[in-house]
Amino acid sequence: MRRALRNKLTQLKPGTLSKLEPVGFDSNRMRRSLPPLQTLVAFEAAARLQSFTLAAAELNLTQPAVSQQVKLLEHRLGVKLFRRRNNLILLTEQGEQFAEDVSAMLNTLGETVQNLTADEGRTTLTVSLLPSFASTWFAARAHRFMAAHPSVDLITLSTVAKIGFGQEDADVAIRWGPGGYRDGYEERLFGEQHMLVASAQTAATLGDISHIEDLVGRPFLHDTNYSEWRTVIEVNGGDPAKFEQGAYFGDSSATANAIAFGPGIGVVRNVVVQHLLASGGLVALPFKPVTGPFAYHFICPTKRIEQPRIQAFLTWLRQEAQIP
Repeated sequence: MRRALRNKLTQLKPGTLSKLEPVGFDSNRMRRSLPPLQTLVAFEAAARLQSFTLAAAELNLTQPAVSQQVKLLEHRLGVKLFRRRNNLILLTEQGEQFAEDVSAMLNTLGETVQNLTADEGRTTLTVSLLPSFASTWFAARAHRFMAAHPSVDLITLSTVAKIGFGQEDADVAIRWGPGGYRDGYEERLFGEQHMLVASAQTAATLGDISHIEDLVGRPFLHDTNYSEWRTVIEVNGGDPAKFEQGAYFGDSSATANAIAFGPGIGVVRNVVVQHLLASGGLVALPFKPVTGPFAYHFICPTKRIEQPRIQAFLTWLRQEAQIP
């Protein structure tokens, strides 16, 4: 792709060069073959979002302005980058290849600028987190990172989407799973346990419990994302079938809060409820917990791992991972 574009550029006639100079083409530096940066930025946004309108909104430009920048780029290169059909735009084969190169180039340029300016004052760190983890374990501790690193502006993205480390995405991520991320640096932070809990008020009404099935008939709250509650019942000598009735929640933090503010009991992940256990909002019932099959992992592109802001964040995570 690059060779084809270079060939196109070297074949331009002098008259064509003069027409292109007003839109940013410098004929005295033709050997560099670089289109104006603003045309590449507009093209990358339109290619990524598959829409001139969405690209315009992202870049704070008008739709005609983005369309014009892309046309200038196509004219400059002598290559059609998009096929236009009514209100749709589709990348051509050459456009798709070029979009990958432009995106990588802009990412690298952005990181270079970030590295250059980081030592001059403030810097930012964008972290991708699962919503249940972001609103519980991380939210309860983030103030300590901010206090220790006041020059770092922390931005969190709460999402279950696939990790993205592109121009508009996260710098680092924390994900829950078996591990084995192959496209960058990965470090295991901590595992988790599934434990039976109740609110302090509910626990006070239970009295002396000699067997887990003494809890049968109590409102039982389930997290639909996990089946470990069955294992907890079984390990403690109970029959899971007797606990199937009750409420079901599709989010771990919602399950924990429903138990903390109501009369029910349920099995929760200790990582998600550590702040509630510490504050007394939840009480662990006297039954064996079960170690979960997965763990939380720190993930980062390998090329970024030595950046001071990321090293500071990872060091802080390691410290927090040791705090109950």
